[in-house]
Parts: sequence; structure tokens; C-alpha cells
Amino acid sequence: MYYEDEQDTDIIGCLCTLLTPYKGHTEGEVMGDYGNEIVVRLTNGKEVVEYRDEVLIYD
Repeated sequence: MYYEDEQDTDIIGCLCTLLTPYKGHTEGEVMGDYGNEIVVRLTNGKEVVEYRDEVLIYD
């Protein structure tokens, strides 16, 4: 699922909320930053790729 152009940013590890629930889940943690897209690990363990503007990131 991961891309080759992952960026090392300070949002990795931050808690976040999806604006559109994924199968009823919205809370998670940022696992990867790829510019316009980020990888989020939801509280149920599922990792999803979302556009940055579709996720609220808490720092």
C-alpha cells in the first residue's frame, strides 16, 4: 500500500479524524505522508489512504 515517495514530516504519529467514516470508523493515527495523500491506521487496525483535505490532523 505504501508509495516510494513518502515524506518525513511531523504529522506522522499524530491522531486524526476522517471527515467521511470508513465502515463506521473515523478515529486513527497518521502512518505515512505522501504529499496530497496520507496513510491513516484506524482504531480497528485497518490502514486507509485518504486525501489530506479529507482528514483532520491533531498535533
